[in-house]
Amino acid sequence: MELSSETLNKKIPHLLNSAIERRSLLFENSETDCFRIFNAAGDGIDGLTADFYSGYILLQYFNNSAKEIINKILPELIKVIPVPVKAVLCKNRMTPARDEVPDELWKSSILEGNYPSEGIIVMQNGVKARVDLVNGQNTGIFLDMREIRDKLAFFYKTESVKRMLNLFSYTALFSVHALKNGAGNAVNIDLSRGVLNRAKVNYQLNDLRIDERDFIYGDALEWTKQLSKKNISFDYAVFDPPTFARNKKKNFSVKKDYSDSLQKVELVVNDGFILTSVNSYTVTEQEYRSYHPVEWELLMFSNESSDFVNSGNPYLKVGLWKI
Repeated sequence: MELSSETLNKKIPHLLNSAIERRSLLFENSETDCFRIFNAAGDGIDGLTADFYSGYILLQYFNNSAKEIINKILPELIKVIPVPVKAVLCKNRMTPARDEVPDELWKSSILEGNYPSEGIIVMQNGVKARVDLVNGQNTGIFLDMREIRDKLAFFYKTESVKRMLNLFSYTALFSVHALKNGAGNAVNIDLSRGVLNRAKVNYQLNDLRIDERDFIYGDALEWTKQLSKKNISFDYAVFDPPTFARNKKKNFSVKKDYSDSLQKVELVVNDGFILTSVNSYTVTEQEYRSYHPVEWELLMFSNESSDFVNSGNPYLKVGLWKI
């Protein structure tokens, strides 16, 4: 939504107030203290998002129009937040130019208050996580998975999940949530030693035992081949790949590689369940479903959490499949 300079001051307070009112119950949720409070065009301002992290606010702008109104947004947003605000940070999420370094571009600035250098601890669905609102593109927790994880809690408590495989595990919050809700064991695989170390911190925060064998560095799909050759199997797997990824040997693209990748994952799941996810506007729900073998049974399907108010089609497609 483009806001002219003449109507900007009048519209901003109303849009922010409406957005916060939509999420009023989330501020009262004792199990979760991190969520989206303003979602770009879905809440009325294209290119601007605001997330709440246990008293800290992270503003992100994705275009120049949103960048230009940050200073007008800030005081109005603080006014309508129903709880004390500890600090407000701002991150540039515009597409980097060829000569720009993404890590430097994505480094947040502090607009208000003080932010602890070691990051902060938040809670989602009763699970604790350490997040970093300053460095990198992602904070360490995906807020849009909140309602999906909430639905999965019942699954973990009713199905006997003894061995879980978390591919592209990132900071292992799917594993932590599963273990806290009854799963027996989780193996996490990721192509970043840094995020695996962050995963171990999340285990510690939730009083979970750390076994180094459960944190595997490497290509997730290559590891499925090795596990299959060793006849190592699981009764539940999480397949949540990035939309596009590149390592030294090859590239991964959802459009091109998703179906073949699922066949590899299936080799290490023995009469169990696979949770799959696609995060892309360019992949329709029909396409997402078509990536899966016809004999798989879809038990649950969901999109991004309701605080990610959308003006168009959902981008997140997540399904729990019985194989």
